Amino acid sequence: MPSLNQEVLRNVVVAVPPTKTEQEAIAAALSDADALIAALEQLVAKKRQLKQGAMQELLTGKKRLPGFCGEWEVPRLGEVIEKFVGGGTPSRSSSQYWGGEIPWVTVKDFATFDARNAQEWITKAGLKNSASHLIPKGTLITSTRMALGKAVIYEVDVAINQDLKALFPKSELVTQYLYFWFQYYGQSIDELGSGSTVKGIALPDLKKIEFQLPPVPEQTAIAAILSDMDTEIAALEQRLAKVRGIKQGMMQELLTGRIRLV
Repeated sequence: MPSLNQEVLRNVVVAVPPTKTEQEAIAAALSDADALIAALEQLVAKKRQLKQGAMQELLTGKKRLPGFCGEWEVPRLGEVIEKFVGGGTPSRSSSQYWGGEIPWVTVKDFATFDARNAQEWITKAGLKNSASHLIPKGTLITSTRMALGKAVIYEVDVAINQDLKALFPKSELVTQYLYFWFQYYGQSIDELGSGSTVKGIALPDLKKIEFQLPPVPEQTAIAAILSDMDTEIAALEQRLAKVRGIKQGMMQELLTGRIRLV
């Protein structure tokens, strides 16, 4: 309430259990739920730190996996990408271009990333009559305007707008390895951006970034390890969300008297 004050608070109706024993039992149950949530939050944070440490060692060559040796190549990013494909926006004045069957991705979707969905969808006519391109699933997409250094990979074909670029690697670069490279070096890429109101990076500048390139088998092994860590973190986050939902349900039942403990 924007004008919350003591008088308003005094008149709030509160459901109070008749005995302190019942109040304490409710508080204990909810405290146990809080403790579990806190433990899961700490575990998720620890796993994220472990992954960050693994990226720091594996993506820089500081730590080599068993069976791999030899110097890594250090080409520029543009030298290991076959092509960079941009996008566009269908005319907003044509309703026939919008609300179709093709997910149309912008930088806004990076913040609410869903590997099979987008905030807006366009029609085949919208795709055909714009500068947008249909990007095959499994392709890495990054931003050159806002959210610099961020990268995503969709599980479905998507169209993209003009602020994004799809990167199609050459045979010596594994897409999943490139994805984790962007995760680790994202902050450095962001710092290369310029602009007084909206930060952006020119494609030639993106292409000039040095890229540490192990052999394909080593890239695959590194990406597999980091993917497994992502899977573990995602499972913990799902469990955390479930426990938070359970606690919310407990409060709804216990603090209203719908369920009695004693």
